[in-house]
Amino acid sequence: MAVTFPSGPLVSAAWLAQHHAHVIILDCSVARAVDGSGQTVFSSGRDLFTQQHIPGAQFADLFDGFSDPDGDFLFTAPSAQRLSSALHNVGVNQQSLIVAYDRLNGAYAARIWYLLTALYGWSNVRVLDGGLAAWQRLPQPLESGAARPVARGTVRLGAARPALVSTERVAEERQRPLVCALRYESFQQAHIPGSISLPYPALLNEDGLVDTHRVAAALHTARISPPEQLLLYCGGGINAAGLALALVAAGYPLDALLLYDDSLSGWLSDASRPVASGAGR
Repeated sequence: MAVTFPSGPLVSAAWLAQHHAHVIILDCSVARAVDGSGQTVFSSGRDLFTQQHIPGAQFADLFDGFSDPDGDFLFTAPSAQRLSSALHNVGVNQQSLIVAYDRLNGAYAARIWYLLTALYGWSNVRVLDGGLAAWQRLPQPLESGAARPVARGTVRLGAARPALVSTERVAEERQRPLVCALRYESFQQAHIPGSISLPYPALLNEDGLVDTHRVAAALHTARISPPEQLLLYCGGGINAAGLALALVAAGYPLDALLLYDDSLSGWLSDASRPVASGAGR
């Protein structure tokens, strides 16, 4: 059966239910907990995957092959070699169609979507709109245990495009708007001076689906119009990828969306850098 992805970066749970046997499904879940001091702690979502996942899904570990575990900050982008190896392990070939999902708000799945599409020009990647919750609402079955064995993939990624920017480049930025994807409450506490607040979670409807009308309204309020090139960031490069996903779903050109990979984790690592609070622009 020949399968063609719908246009745009998202697929619905109904589409995936019809075509799941013909795509590689990646569970990009990350576990979150609160430590004794009240801080949120992130870790691999492999145990969550083992408890339940979409049938046939492979686990895409954002603490292993799909990030650089030796990076200075969580979720640092991996090298092309490391990412290629991770894709091999989940059976990805050059012609594979990939659907990524998570069990939060889609931002972790969007992170892998952004890495593959913006950095390496991979056009056969989509994100499940609404994630695992949308799949369950249909309702559709789940399975537990380890991922099913798959043949090792053969895909090869080339040189990365300049879609990720460094702290030094952000510090020197004078032209492109800096857009923060964090929740507004977090933005008010700390952001890079001159930033615009465009919270990714506010662009989702009550069911956790990307709402393109909300995206359009938010862009209008922020006085942003495509194809203006934007520099997106958040706390650690995750919600920023979600924001890129939502913007592209609403028609914004992907090549106009750069991502500050270290985001506030990198910016705040040097106490000499200026930090703003309050409403921002």
